Amino acid sequence: MPNRSSAYDKERLNHINFLMDTIADSSNIIYECLVDREFEPLKKEIPNLISLLTEIQNSVEDEI
Repeated sequence: MPNRSSAYDKERLNHINFLMDTIADSSNIIYECLVDREFEPLKKEIPNLISLLTEIQNSVEDEI
């Protein structure tokens, strides 16, 4: 019998992939800002990444 993912598992994986893509995009923006010495956009992007990571951390803590 093949192992089939439930709709919940597929939705969960899609959400995780979305989060990881968002983190990667934000990290790339931060990298480019640092390299180009563009500190104003950097000051905006760092709190965005911190907020996203905090949301993930809180979500994980709710599951424990």
